[in-house]
Amino acid sequence: MPALVRLGLLGLVAISCLVVMGRLWVESLRSEPVAIEVLTVPAGSTASDVLKALHPSLSVRERALVFSLYPELTHVQQGKYAFARHATVLSAMEQIHRGDAIIERITIPEGITASELFDRLSAHEALEGELILSEGVWTGLGDQWSSHEGAFLAETYFWQQDLSKNALLERAHQALLESLDLAWMHADPAVKTILKSPYELLILASIVEKETALAVERPRIAGVFLERLKRKMRLQTDPTVIYGLGERFDGNLTRQHLREKTPYNTYRIDGLPPTPIALVGPDALGAVAHPEFTGDLYFVADGSGGHVFSRTLEAHNANVRKYQLKR
Repeated sequence: MPALVRLGLLGLVAISCLVVMGRLWVESLRSEPVAIEVLTVPAGSTASDVLKALHPSLSVRERALVFSLYPELTHVQQGKYAFARHATVLSAMEQIHRGDAIIERITIPEGITASELFDRLSAHEALEGELILSEGVWTGLGDQWSSHEGAFLAETYFWQQDLSKNALLERAHQALLESLDLAWMHADPAVKTILKSPYELLILASIVEKETALAVERPRIAGVFLERLKRKMRLQTDPTVIYGLGERFDGNLTRQHLREKTPYNTYRIDGLPPTPIALVGPDALGAVAHPEFTGDLYFVADGSGGHVFSRTLEAHNANVRKYQLKR
């Protein structure tokens, strides 16, 4: 065998050995435990940066060898990752390559106020940054919004990548706008003869939201309020009075409160209050857009979480005596 050929064969054998040894070394990383339990991968991170965080003792050349044998792992996705107890370096890299990040969530309950939402967001550890408020009002609202009340959809929100508090508020506001536009677009024709704008629909939905937690009752309660508005009757709903009292309300609604004239006291003002009184969910918007008209003009709590409805004041007063005064 010519010497040149022999040298070439030896070179191929040497290269093959190096490749095999390299692959065996890289494969050993499959049993090498990851150095950390949680890792945040910021936007713009390189795969080499991520691998270094998972296994700090690897040199630049060693990290390059890993990616030469597993080129698909050079694609990493930003997010916050938690690794299983027995996770290895390569399994962690594969997890980050797939984008299996921690799914964070926050639920905005129906019926809370915007200020209560701000407090919840401020205390949420998975949301970054600080809320940008000006005199207590979120600065992300458009000029057409005179108040931040009702401006965010009560819903559960999920995210994997880093998210700021203001970005979450923006998402909740856009979700509200989309749901409100959809509700108004498909609202029953009778509703649009009583309410003059999507914003009025939102205001009434917030009142319905505060009046009952029972989804089955919402369309009927919406029908009562719409019927009263149609007949130019005052709404006379306690939640608006309570909202108007603000921090002065101590849990006890008095006759004096009902006589006090505020922009939100629907015992004293005609029509709707000037703004929503709470955050609403899609169901409340849908209830106002598609109400149940029964001819009822009154309702009273029955003591079990629901309400008893009536068409006449006489019947309503009898229900008040039975269910509230226990006479």
